[in-house]
Amino acid sequence: MSIFKRGIENQNFILELKSNPYFQKMIADEDLFIAIRNEYLNVYYYGQSICKIEFSANKIKWTSHKKYLGLNENGYADSSNHLDNLEELKQIAKTFRGKEKEQVKEQILKNKSLCVLDVEVTFGREENYGKRSIDYLALEKNENNKISLVFYEAKHFDNSEIRAREIPKVFEQIEKYERALTDHFHQIEILNSYKTIYKNVLELNLNNKSKLTELVEENIENLEIDNEPRLIIFEIDPTKMTDIHIQKLKQHFGDKRLILKEKI
Repeated sequence: MSIFKRGIENQNFILELKSNPYFQKMIADEDLFIAIRNEYLNVYYYGQSICKIEFSANKIKWTSHKKYLGLNENGYADSSNHLDNLEELKQIAKTFRGKEKEQVKEQILKNKSLCVLDVEVTFGREENYGKRSIDYLALEKNENNKISLVFYEAKHFDNSEIRAREIPKVFEQIEKYERALTDHFHQIEILNSYKTIYKNVLELNLNNKSKLTELVEENIENLEIDNEPRLIIFEIDPTKMTDIHIQKLKQHFGDKRLILKEKI
C-alpha cells in the first residue's frame, strides 16, 4: 500500500497563496472546491480538476488540462494566462461532468450544513482495481460526540456497479477502501495528513473554515477515522426504492452505511 500524505508545510507557499489575487478569487467562488494535496492544490468544479497549483522556484505555478483551456489536445499546459477567464474555464469543464460528480456538487458540496474536507481521495494503487478515488470526505460528530473522518462513495442509481445477479462490484470497491482505512500505519498517515490540512484551511481562510472550526473546536488532536465508508446512491426513482438491487445493498451495508437519495 502506498504512503498517504496530504498537506502543505512550505510556509513560503502559504504566504504566496494568501497574497495572490487569483487564488483569493478562487476561494471566494463558492462553486469551486479547493483540495489540498501533498504540497500542491487541486481546484475542482463539478468533479473536474480545472487547475493544479504548485510552488516552484519560489513562485506559484498554475497548470490545467488542455481540454479545459479549449484545446483539442491531450496533456497539460501552463494556465496562468487563463486565470482572468475563470468563468470560461469553469463552463468548459462543466461539459465533462458525470452524473455522480454533478450530484456530489449539487447535493453535497453546496450543502452548508456539511463539513466536507476533501474530494477525490486516493488511498493508493490496489490490486486488480487500478487507481481509484473515493468521492468525498466529511468531518462529522459520531455517537460518542467525537469528530470523525467519514469517507463517502457516490453512485448514480443507473451505475452498473451497484447491480449484479450475485455480487455487485461496489462491494469489492468498498471493501478495498475498508482495508486501507483499517491498516494501522495507513491510519497514522491519514490522521497526520488531515491534521495538517486542518491547519492549512485555517491559514488560507478557505471557505470550509467556519464549519470546520465549529466542529473541531480546537480539538484536532482527538480526530478519529471512521473505517466504515458510506455508500450514497443518488437519483433513485421513488417507485424503485424496493428494487432488488437496493435491497441487496441494504442487506450488505445496513441503514448506517447506505444513504439513499430519491430523484427530486
